[in-house]
Amino acid sequence: MKLYLPRIVMGALIAISLTAAGGLRCANAQPAELHGPADMHPELDNATMLVLRIRMAPHEKTPMHELTARFVIWLTDAHLKDTGSDGSVGEYNRPAGSIDWIMPRQHLGENLSDQGLDFLAIIPKVASASGPHGTLPH
Repeated sequence: MKLYLPRIVMGALIAISLTAAGGLRCANAQPAELHGPADMHPELDNATMLVLRIRMAPHEKTPMHELTARFVIWLTDAHLKDTGSDGSVGEYNRPAGSIDWIMPRQHLGENLSDQGLDFLAIIPKVASASGPHGTLPH
């Protein structure tokens, strides 16, 4: 895990910086309802972002659910099957420490591994149209 810590920290700092600067915007950053994996806990929730720690048990399947735009940092190796609402299916392998930008969509997921998996979902909240002093950002 120590080898991946610099990449994880760097990825989190990039997401925080972009969110704070208004570079990441999404229509609905707060999940309306959390219907993903059963083990999902907020690590940070402030005015600019929500950070969720998500754990999936070996071979756990999630029901179909809505995803908001998010930055994902894989804390453990992951072998996943992803099924979109249109029926498209993808299989993914992600090493611990890798990062992904996920676009909003509906999907169901399945951990194909005999091991549990862990990741952080960094979800930007809607940025206001004006800067901190009521002026439009440059």
